[in-house]
Amino acid sequence: MDRPVTVISNQITNERVLVNHLLFPSGGHTEWHCHSYDYVIVPMQDAQLIMESEEGRKEVTLKAGVSYYRKAGVKHNVINPNEFDVTLMEIEII
Repeated sequence: MDRPVTVISNQITNERVLVNHLLFPSGGHTEWHCHSYDYVIVPMQDAQLIMESEEGRKEVTLKAGVSYYRKAGVKHNVINPNEFDVTLMEIEII
């Protein structure tokens, strides 16, 4: 069975930032991708996600409103194993 893919809705694009609303359906994933810019993620609710990267697979705990930062070049696939959809805000710094 194919997993649903995360729905990405761009909210702001200008010369300094890209702001995206990410909706991870229950059981969904992002597909493998590489971030071209440094970025900040803001979880909208508490959740567990699974991060697959070239280093392996790990579970990550998110807390609503607690942001985290990553540098450009991150290559990964993110999976939502929860019984509910997960919403994140992604701010890419150009």
